[in-house]
Amino acid sequence: MEIEIGWSEGITVATKEYVIRFDPYTKGGPNAHNFVSHAHGDHIMGLSNESKIYLTAETDDLLFFGGRKRFEIHSSLKYGEEINFDDLKITAHNAGHILGSAQFEIQSPESSIVYTGDINCRNMLTTTTAEAIPCDILILETTYGSPSYVFPSLEEIYTEIVDWIIGQIHEEKMPVFRVYSTGKAQEIIRLINEFTTAPVVTHPVVSRISKAYEKNGVKLTYIDSNSAEGGELLKSRQCVYVTPNHEETPIEENHALAIATGWAVRSKPSNVDVAFPLSSHADFSQLLNYVEQVKPKRVYTIHGFRDDFGHYIQRKLGIRAQPIIPLSQKQQKSISC
Repeated sequence: MEIEIGWSEGITVATKEYVIRFDPYTKGGPNAHNFVSHAHGDHIMGLSNESKIYLTAETDDLLFFGGRKRFEIHSSLKYGEEINFDDLKITAHNAGHILGSAQFEIQSPESSIVYTGDINCRNMLTTTTAEAIPCDILILETTYGSPSYVFPSLEEIYTEIVDWIIGQIHEEKMPVFRVYSTGKAQEIIRLINEFTTAPVVTHPVVSRISKAYEKNGVKLTYIDSNSAEGGELLKSRQCVYVTPNHEETPIEENHALAIATGWAVRSKPSNVDVAFPLSSHADFSQLLNYVEQVKPKRVYTIHGFRDDFGHYIQRKLGIRAQPIIPLSQKQQKSISC
């Protein structure tokens, strides 16, 4: 069976009979089969009811609670569950990135492919580590695929965050976290709940997403900022405020502004007080360890430091690697599987 792997407004795995897209960027029409790895905006741009959609129930909940209408989903997947396309079998596995995030294993009679989506290879407070899936061909996200991006231990990061929160409260400043409303916000809420007694007030967008986490068994305690109690706490500054990263929050004398991102390993934006290197992506060491566990014959890299990481594993591990290429380019796109 000949399979074409490449980029066509999303990661595309195509046979003579089927075109299967992962995290599509555009609508694919009624014959498109669209698999969604997780609920972050840059991975769902091509979703519509014009095409068949496959995702986990948790991802569907996150999209709905986040304000989207329910899609007419062709299949709601559980980890370990298989979808068959004649001789192709596609299985969802935990990616560890956010609630419901999935890797996809594509098996043919002759070979196997894994598309990781965004992965995280550490047990965090709201997610568990990505499953390493042995395969012949690995399509790997390399957002932090540079040796410059090796994160501190989670224990160290969590301790720094908690110490900072307590210090700001002692100085009578309100700690404010401006973070991704899906995933990072819930990790911060859970951290504050677990290791401090400070009440958490959340922006309404964060509150809605957090309800999806609660529905799926993640315990979170927070107060919506639009409630009377939340409004009073914000006025008194006797709380920690968690708001989406797109909300502009100026630094004022009565509060301190924090962000949490893997990029903080190297730099801190000038418009915040502190940046913590907390990420739900795999860093360079995690990515390398993942490849070593999976033992692929070939790796395609996407996002971030895709060239750097590909060159590194070719040199150090002897594994053929290259960035993913558009399907319109004929070279190196066809693989017999």
